[in-house]
Amino acid sequence: MKARLEASVPVTRRFLTTRPFRTAAGAAGIGLALMLMLLLAGLWVGVQDRVTTYDDHLGADLVVVPAGTRNLFADPGALPAPAVDAIAQAPGVTRAAPLRTMYQILELSHGKAAVAAVAYEPGSGLGGPWAFTDGRAPEAPDEVAIDALWAEQHDFAIGDRLPILGHPMRVVGLTDDTALFMTPLLFTTTAGMDQMLRATGTTGAVLVTTADPDAVAAQLRDEGYTVRTPAELREASLRLATDIYGSPVRLMVGVAFAAGTLIVALVAYTRVTEQQRDLGILKALGATPGRLRRIAVTETVALTVLGTLAAIVLLIITREVLAWWRPAFPVLLTPGTIAQTAAAAVTMALLAAWLPARRLNRLDAASAFRSGR
Repeated sequence: MKARLEASVPVTRRFLTTRPFRTAAGAAGIGLALMLMLLLAGLWVGVQDRVTTYDDHLGADLVVVPAGTRNLFADPGALPAPAVDAIAQAPGVTRAAPLRTMYQILELSHGKAAVAAVAYEPGSGLGGPWAFTDGRAPEAPDEVAIDALWAEQHDFAIGDRLPILGHPMRVVGLTDDTALFMTPLLFTTTAGMDQMLRATGTTGAVLVTTADPDAVAAQLRDEGYTVRTPAELREASLRLATDIYGSPVRLMVGVAFAAGTLIVALVAYTRVTEQQRDLGILKALGATPGRLRRIAVTETVALTVLGTLAAIVLLIITREVLAWWRPAFPVLLTPGTIAQTAAAAVTMALLAAWLPARRLNRLDAASAFRSGR
């Protein structure tokens, strides 16, 4: 009879629905905390993804760079132009193309703007733009392709003239998803960049394709060249980004996780503590301590699930607003980030529910009626 009564009374559901405003407020509090944790963690993942955008789309198996170069943009150097032909003739090399990369500050009519300039060899299929929203890739020395979002922000369109190093370059293409973190990529030809820099006898790097990267890399190193793989350049970009942005961003992520888990714990602890009188009455009616703990934990899990659903909705809204307001700040979520956030929230919520429930083991059931709590 007792077991049947316990099974027939949905105590947890009653607790959640009796005070719907408090339930909604608790779920919203948990949802905001989880959203903050996911948002900042996703921002750091997005930063790491952006800083390697160009390294991920080189199209080359190897990159020959000046000695000491680890990052294509942060360590600009020069190789003699004849090195391109010498590398192209090395055994095992199928293609070799010059490349020049650098950060530049453009003088626009409404102010200054920073870009990451890329000068590549048209027709080589290496180092150039990989996606367009409109137009085409540069082919002539006075042509340039710019990131579509950056073009929209600065009011540039196909056919407009963009001043680069004092030269009016004609915009022939709007590229898609071609921006580093807070710095758009700008593409032009090696001939055009060489003329602007008056450096026709040099190149910044040489992109190489081959069927045997290990053997060709070893051979080129034996000939005195410095050779990097795209993976090595990617790792260097990540290390550079970590050195620049890592400490403040990871600090914010850590603070968000700490604050978020504490908020979840506080909401769960407050919820169970407020219901101590109701749980005391159940104890007076014969509920076992184990039964009370199960009620407290089940209610907290249900509240956390509602909070998680709220967090998903809030995160979707926040990502859309951020993408519209500040497209340079991408928010990417990985399964690892989601799992870490969920584990932290569930652990703190269960612990926060378990502690006040354990106090009921020492609670005199009659005191629940006398206290009026």
